[in-house]
Amino acid sequence: MKAVVLAGGHATRLWPITKDRAKPLLPLGKKPIIEYILEDLEDLEEVIISTNDKFAEDFQDYIDEYNRENVRVAVESQQSEEEKPGTIGAIINLLDEEDIDDDLLVIGGDNYYSFNTSDFLDFCRRKEGPVNVVYDVKDLDLATGFGIVDTDGDKIKDFVEKPDQPPSTLASTACYYFPRKDIELFHKYEKHFRDTDVPADKYLDEPGRLIEWAHEKTDMFTYSFDGDWYDIGTVQGYVEAMSSVVDGNIIKGDTENSDIGENVFVMEGSTLKNTTVENSIIFANTEVNDSEIRNSIIDKFCEIEDTDMKNALVGEHTTL
Repeated sequence: MKAVVLAGGHATRLWPITKDRAKPLLPLGKKPIIEYILEDLEDLEEVIISTNDKFAEDFQDYIDEYNRENVRVAVESQQSEEEKPGTIGAIINLLDEEDIDDDLLVIGGDNYYSFNTSDFLDFCRRKEGPVNVVYDVKDLDLATGFGIVDTDGDKIKDFVEKPDQPPSTLASTACYYFPRKDIELFHKYEKHFRDTDVPADKYLDEPGRLIEWAHEKTDMFTYSFDGDWYDIGTVQGYVEAMSSVVDGNIIKGDTENSDIGENVFVMEGSTLKNTTVENSIIFANTEVNDSEIRNSIIDKFCEIEDTDMKNALVGEHTTL
């Protein structure tokens, strides 16, 4: 079995934090987000990180630092978010360029999952068909923000992207398994939509469309798990993921006369004085004085003073 870890997006929802930094390489606890995924895949024959040219060297440095011998980088031909091939497009391009004649696991490099990979792969082998990992968000209102899978037992019978009236609360996650015999679905899917009036950026960049189309061509299944799943694409998602993997706050910097609430992560070299902070991440070598920081991420080398900040993303070297 081979795996493709999708890491080619430009993570614009977290800009400026991710403007010059690959989101899967952001710290999550004591290691990068992507490390949690690759730890679970270390027994596979080969893992390919599919990324763009801008971040390719960063991922290669990561592979070298963490000694991931079964991992290599494949570069997508794009320079900006507008030029990216899309989630499905990146997989199709990779299949065209690489000699992948094996069962295939596709997983998003910017999500945090807490399921047993061995159990999941055993389930996939028993089903002998494509499998989408799903997570029960347990709330119909929350379900309106996700691609939702409707099932008959564990068999997929429908898929709806961000429905106003969700047929279930099973959210599709960015984790898919395709046995060797079904990899051809990607090219059949592309050929089908090339012959329609659906814009290419839609059918190549929305994984749910593949599920929506393919489950009527072959039996597709769901694997549901208990535990945690976080889409690290927003401030809230990043902070919640951090709190999930860390027991309590992480305060590696210095604090003086400051009120430290829950879910606070202050990295090396940063200082907080006379400051209230909660549900926030403060990167290295930043100074925060006489301020209130809530539900925010502040990048490295910033100087923040006398500021009331809520739901903010602050880029590096910012002075406020």
